[in-house]
Amino acid sequence: MVHHSSRRTIQVTFLSLCVFFQNLSSLSAQQPNDGNSSTPSSATTASVNQTSSVFSTGTVSTNPVTSVTLNTNSKAASQTSSVATAATSALTTTSVTSSTSSSSAKGSGGPGGTSTPSATVAPTVISSTRKTIPDIVTNLSISNKTTSSVSLNWNLSNGISYKIQWTDGYSNRSNTSNTCYTVTGLTPGVNYTFSVTAVAADGTEGAPTSISAFTFPDIVTNLSTSDKTTSSVSLKWNLSNGISSYYKIQWTDGSYSNSTNSSNISNTSYTVTGLTPGVNYTFSVTAVAADGTEGAPTSISAFTNPYVVANLSVSNKMNSSLSVYWNLSNGNSSYYKIMWSDGSYSKVNTTSNTCYTVTGLTPGVNYTFSVTAVAADGTEGAPTSISAFTKPNVISSLTVSGRSISYVSLKWNSSNENSSYYKIQWTDGSYSNNTNSSNISNTSYTVTGLTPGVNYTFSVTAVAADGTEGAPTSISRFTIPDIVKNLSTSDKNTSSVSLKWNSSNGISSYYKIQWTDGSYSNSTNSSNTSNTSYTVTGLTPGVKYTFSVTAVAADGTEGAPTSISAFTIPDIVTNLSTSDKNTSSVSLKWNSSNGISSYYKIQWTDGSYSNSTNSSNISNTSYTVTGLTPGVNYTFSVTAVAADGTEGAPTSISAFTFPDIVTNLSTSDKNTSSVSLKWNLSNGISSYYKIQWTDGSYSNSTNSSNTSNTSYTVTGLTPGVNYTFSVTAVAADGTEGATTSISAFTNPDVVTSLTASDINISSVFLNWNLSNGISSYYKIQWTDGIYSNSRNISNTSYTVTGLTPGVNYTFSVTAVAADGTEGAPTSISAFTKPEVIRNLILTENQTTLLNINWTEPVGNSSFFNVHWSNDISKVSSNATTKDTLFNITGLTPGVKYNLCVSAVAADNVTEGQPVCFKAYTKPEVIRNLTLTENQTTLLNINWTEPVGNSSFFNVHWSNDISKVSSNATTKDTFFNITGLTPGVKYNLCVSAVAADNVTEGQPVCFKAYTKPEVIRNLTLTENQTTLLNINWTEPVGNSSFFNVHWSNDISKVSSNATTKDTFFNITGLTPGVKYNLCVSAVAADNVTEGQPVCFKAYTKPEVIRNLTLTENQTTLLNINWTEPVGNSSFFNVHWSNDISKVSSNATTKDTFFNITGLTPGVKYNLCVSAVAADNVTEGQPVCFKAYTKPEVIRNLTLTENQTTLLNINWTEPVGNSSFFNVHWSNDISKVSSNATTKDTFFNITGLTPGVKYNLCVSAVAADNVTEGQPVCFKAYTKPEVIRNLTLTEKQTTSLNINWTEPVANSSFFNVHWSNDTSKVSSNATTKDTFFNITGLTPGVKYNMQVSALAADNVTEGRSVGLSAYTKPDVIRNIRASEITISSVFLNWSEPEGILSFFRVHCSTDLNSVISNYSTNARFFNITGLIPGKRYIFLVSAFAADNSTEGQSVDLSSYTKPDIIKNLRSLEITSSSVILNWTNPEGEKLFFRVRWTNGSGMLNKTTIAASANITDLTPGFNYSFQVSAVAADNETEGKSVDLSLCTNASPVHDYDCQGPNHTALLNLTWTTPLGSNQGFNITLNGATQNSVQSCANVCNSNIQGLQYSKNYNLSIVTLGCGQSGILNLMCKTGFTHPPVPPSFNITVIKDSHEGDTDRKVTIKFVSSILNSSNGPIEAYGVLLSTDTDNNSLSFLTKNYSDWREDETTPYLTVLKINELTRSSENIEIEIGDTSRINGTSYINSPLDAQKKYKAALVIFTYLHITGGLVDISYSFFSITPFVTLLDPVSKPPQILWLILPITILVIIIVIILIFLINKRRSKKTETEIPVNVLR
Repeated sequence: MVHHSSRRTIQVTFLSLCVFFQNLSSLSAQQPNDGNSSTPSSATTASVNQTSSVFSTGTVSTNPVTSVTLNTNSKAASQTSSVATAATSALTTTSVTSSTSSSSAKGSGGPGGTSTPSATVAPTVISSTRKTIPDIVTNLSISNKTTSSVSLNWNLSNGISYKIQWTDGYSNRSNTSNTCYTVTGLTPGVNYTFSVTAVAADGTEGAPTSISAFTFPDIVTNLSTSDKTTSSVSLKWNLSNGISSYYKIQWTDGSYSNSTNSSNISNTSYTVTGLTPGVNYTFSVTAVAADGTEGAPTSISAFTNPYVVANLSVSNKMNSSLSVYWNLSNGNSSYYKIMWSDGSYSKVNTTSNTCYTVTGLTPGVNYTFSVTAVAADGTEGAPTSISAFTKPNVISSLTVSGRSISYVSLKWNSSNENSSYYKIQWTDGSYSNNTNSSNISNTSYTVTGLTPGVNYTFSVTAVAADGTEGAPTSISRFTIPDIVKNLSTSDKNTSSVSLKWNSSNGISSYYKIQWTDGSYSNSTNSSNTSNTSYTVTGLTPGVKYTFSVTAVAADGTEGAPTSISAFTIPDIVTNLSTSDKNTSSVSLKWNSSNGISSYYKIQWTDGSYSNSTNSSNISNTSYTVTGLTPGVNYTFSVTAVAADGTEGAPTSISAFTFPDIVTNLSTSDKNTSSVSLKWNLSNGISSYYKIQWTDGSYSNSTNSSNTSNTSYTVTGLTPGVNYTFSVTAVAADGTEGATTSISAFTNPDVVTSLTASDINISSVFLNWNLSNGISSYYKIQWTDGIYSNSRNISNTSYTVTGLTPGVNYTFSVTAVAADGTEGAPTSISAFTKPEVIRNLILTENQTTLLNINWTEPVGNSSFFNVHWSNDISKVSSNATTKDTLFNITGLTPGVKYNLCVSAVAADNVTEGQPVCFKAYTKPEVIRNLTLTENQTTLLNINWTEPVGNSSFFNVHWSNDISKVSSNATTKDTFFNITGLTPGVKYNLCVSAVAADNVTEGQPVCFKAYTKPEVIRNLTLTENQTTLLNINWTEPVGNSSFFNVHWSNDISKVSSNATTKDTFFNITGLTPGVKYNLCVSAVAADNVTEGQPVCFKAYTKPEVIRNLTLTENQTTLLNINWTEPVGNSSFFNVHWSNDISKVSSNATTKDTFFNITGLTPGVKYNLCVSAVAADNVTEGQPVCFKAYTKPEVIRNLTLTENQTTLLNINWTEPVGNSSFFNVHWSNDISKVSSNATTKDTFFNITGLTPGVKYNLCVSAVAADNVTEGQPVCFKAYTKPEVIRNLTLTEKQTTSLNINWTEPVANSSFFNVHWSNDTSKVSSNATTKDTFFNITGLTPGVKYNMQVSALAADNVTEGRSVGLSAYTKPDVIRNIRASEITISSVFLNWSEPEGILSFFRVHCSTDLNSVISNYSTNARFFNITGLIPGKRYIFLVSAFAADNSTEGQSVDLSSYTKPDIIKNLRSLEITSSSVILNWTNPEGEKLFFRVRWTNGSGMLNKTTIAASANITDLTPGFNYSFQVSAVAADNETEGKSVDLSLCTNASPVHDYDCQGPNHTALLNLTWTTPLGSNQGFNITLNGATQNSVQSCANVCNSNIQGLQYSKNYNLSIVTLGCGQSGILNLMCKTGFTHPPVPPSFNITVIKDSHEGDTDRKVTIKFVSSILNSSNGPIEAYGVLLSTDTDNNSLSFLTKNYSDWREDETTPYLTVLKINELTRSSENIEIEIGDTSRINGTSYINSPLDAQKKYKAALVIFTYLHITGGLVDISYSFFSITPFVTLLDPVSKPPQILWLILPITILVIIIVIILIFLINKRRSKKTETEIPVNVLR
């Protein structure tokens, strides 16, 4: 049968031939006759192109109208001739109109580029016969559908019969003459396309009419429910026949809420959620086709599980019954099922209520009650469970089996065997109102940690395992009183011992004290007291007593006694003294003590000097200590020691040895006025050092100072002087050692006024002063920072030469002493002058700028000074620069400038000589140079004159092509350049020239092009869909490139492009659009453009793009594409398959299309082409192939599950498929695997145990790519067994186990444990490979099993078992109840749980064990310990396996330190006592020293075996106790006592007065601190007075003394110990000396010069100076010229007063009495003009013409005020005046001859007398000192 499309092809082919020949005929008459060159056959070519375009796949209307419109826009075909011949006979007369595309005529016009308009071909009539085609059928419809048939109806056409075709991917057909037809044998749920075609009698078919319809889907089968929960029901079903698009599920709860719900799914299973618990639901499932056609529903009913009951609780618990209550929080239930079990048997009952009372239960048993809601059909919900114990019965026969100070043991009988444990409670009533409790599983218990002596009430209650308590049973008992603690002795003396202790824990009524002296008298005494201290008196000295103290309760019950022993103190020795001291030894003496002693122990210590103590034992009462250190204060003590070694109190005394000489004396840190000294003391110590220094002959002065250091800095020295320093060690008592000396110079002083002057380029003159001290010479140094020089000179000025110019020099001058010691330098800096610069040149000359350059000068310079000026403005400028070049800006163009440069040194002041030269600036450039006219051969330019002056202008032009340049000059500011070449770039420059015709300004240049010519012969060479190619000839002349411009009338967008070629390819155009094209030539400046040449052309249309398959389903293919570039009206879609050979077409305006009704798993050929808006022109089709997806497989199930294997099975899908893809993966490794099979089963091996796998199976089409929707499910492989189960930790109530994960994976682990005691097992799960089993009973054996579980909580591996004991619990209440120096008694309470025995560890630290003990008791005494040592005791309980040990409880305790030995005093002062003793046996941390001061107890601690007790009260009797303390600062050993008296305090505040005119001393003092027994006053070692007692102030007078004499007194403070002594010196007062009975003066020399200036020497006997009233301090001579009367006021007159006639007598001579015993006479020279130092008295010459009388003034005390004798404070006597001299007579003339001889004789006599007297006595006259008023 000929298809309709074949007929259409034949018609089109014939019509194309007609058009071809008609065009050929019409074109033969058109002969182009243009002058341009064109191809003569171009019209023929266009016609052929038109004809060939008809052979593309066009659209021809099938309407019987005989006109056909062709659109010839497609590609040409090559079969023109053969097809046209075959079609000639088949066509009738046809009128053809050919509408060719305008693009066919493009390029066929003449040279002007005009296009040929479209031609209309005249119709040609051809005679022929033709067949009539039947009409298309109408009103095709479907009247009835079933699962396998569809009935069709249509209207009658002019056909004879009808051809019915239907396809579901496969084609079928049938013929009928009726207008209805029922198609049967169809597949349910399939979309069928039915077409009906009218067929003529000759078999000619009309156009088919089509309709599509789905058959009804088949009914689902095997509908079932599974996996019901309270809110969901899972449904499963099969579809036995056909296909369906999805399934509609509906469900209703009937009358419960009358609601109906539905959901649509594509799978054959569905879980309905959101349901109400316990309700009966009806579910229906209906298969639905893709168009919504529903099949018959299938229904099923099911109840949801009732909801779990909530708030299940237990109340009203009794011994045999309890009540259970609950709620139902959601949904319905018909009744409730109650089940209860005690683990051995169970019972069940039902009720419709929400409560139930269970009776007949056993006391103390744990029952599990579960309540389940049940629906009306018997469907049970999840049970809710609760466990509860019934109350246990009461216990019986509660008794007390034992007591101690801290525990009570209880026993009882159990009346009920089902209690879990017993609760014990106890209270101490009103003692503390505390109640405690403990739980145990035994029928006996020891309550520990009780308070001694307290009445306790104990109650025992049976408790079930969940804590349910029975009724309690009670009993009361008292604990035994505790032992007293910390019994110690204090305040021991020779006859008594004081006891102290701490009260025991708990309650006691009183304490019983007992003491015995052992074998001394075999007597025992006792006493009772309620206090915690007691003093035992009436004891015998030196005897050992044992004391015991026992606490006694109110009922007379005695605690254990605590005992302590102590000795009484022996007597002290007396009268200890020292004698015969030297640098290394001291001798001691003493008296023996009262009583008996075996020997004496002598100890001596040097105190803090070395903290060393030495001792020796002797039987004598004297001893010499040797080998001592010089200068050290030693304390010596003597102690009487009894036969058993008991020491009495020591007696102490202190003494210093002599100090040693200092060594290594050296000097350091010298400066101008000080020297630092350092030295060592080679042996011993000293109190301080005496330093002396002298400057020798410099000033002959000596100074000294004292210091306690071994270094000293002597200050105030003179610079540059050699000093001698000496250092002497001095002991604390003032004893000096030998002197060590050293010499050193002080540093000379710094020079001053250092100046620098006369500076030039190579020298500087220096000058300075030395302000202080001495120097030997001066050291001059100078440096420029790199090189240094120096000179030594003795002058204070110097000229430094040979310096570098411009350099900054630093000069320093240092004074140097004779030994080379240098003083501090004085420095000054100065620059030498720089040199002149070199090579000054001009490097650049601009209009306003001159650049100069030069070379740096020889030497250094800091910067340069630049100076410039011009002769016009007469203005000069300056600038500085560090560079050797300078840019001078801001100048005037064309002006001559004077330039100078000079170098400046770094001080910015010193400047070198300048260097100068002259230079001109350039003229300025022209302005505003512009192009005024531009033609093809001409350029006109214009400009403005430059600023400044110029003579004319130079014009220059050239081009880059001919390389020819031209010049011209003009005085105008414009110029016309002619004769140029078109389209060429020219370089134009204009510059101004100065009047000297040489200096030319900078040219101003620019570039300009001449215009190019127009292009020639523009033509179109190629036309494509997005491309137009054009061509042309270059214009006359030059051009750089061409500008191409195009635009279209649709988008109104224009575009431009440039090219250097004479052709251009315009791309990126829109297909099918008309474009306007223009081309113009452009010069090389990219601006100058020639006149454009234009024409028009069209593009071809485009094909569609990006045809893709967007969706691939079983019966559907969705395709998508992108519209073609350009315009199109709609798209033609064509599809077919290789199986049914049926093809289909459809049109759409969208760029996507959904092709439905396809067969699953079949390959289809798809084509899409674009059609233009004229509905004729069709683009080239784009085709591809695609498969529909196969259907999903059915009934995928898991048939076998192993550790590494999963077997699956399924049913083939509906439709076609090639094979199956099996995919599996797991969530752990993230690795997926695939396999293919043609079978409907598959065995997956090599899997990992215990892992969840995702399994998917899908059908794959024959292309091996297209895959149907996978059907998936999840399944777990079985896990492996765990490995390496081990016990990692055991505790009292927990066991930690660890294991290795099984091979491969598991989700979590099931842990199971039980014990053989309670027979109770427990389970838990964990994801870890370890588990902590808690809540266990201590000391019990447990059996544990662990197995691996997969993540589905179902698959469990084989279990692995392990047994272990829990650790026993820790013991409680461990304490040390008794501690001695060698033992510790421990007790503790039993732990909770079970144990076998206790282990006690004893160690000195946690890392070592020195002993182990085992015991079944709860106490243990550890002996053989070291005193005062810290011990760590660990006590732990052991389980029955004798290896499992509970956690140890540690107790750290110190044994008591041992008693100290040989307590004695080393030194006693008024406010301190130094105690010393021997270390005890064992260990201790420190010693505690206690003492009483009458108002309370004081204490201090010390690490050493000695203590210095300070801040004591002088003269007070102290009792000292010393005990050793362990390292815990608490445990204290037994103390040792010692009683001592502090020394009486010496008097500190006193006043000693010697009143004048009375020969006695009045002594007054303030009572010193502390106690005293009176005072003794001694004079020169002998007691003068005794003062027994006095208040705050005491006084005593000592008489019978001499005037003005110093007396050594001592005030001795008496006390119970050593006396305090104050040594002082007092001086008695003054009185007037006795007046001599006579005063005889002998003039032994008399001399005068003329009548004046008389000078005499007098003599008188020394016995006149009577010292019976005190020593004569001074004497003087009163002179008088006219009176014999004495007056005190004469002593205040001097020679000046006598000269002014204010007085007659005056004092002329005043001298200090330095008379020795051997002197008999005193000589005084009067008139020697000497001035008496410090006074206003002058020994002036006498008047030779006057008579003089003299009186002698004698002073026992002289006081000068205002230069004169203060007669108010001075003590003196005046002798009567005697005649001294008579006036001198004038000698006669002859005497002048005798006088020289006489004088010579007198001189000889005087010399002889002088020599004689010189031998007799020596006399030195000194100046009078100025005394201060006493």
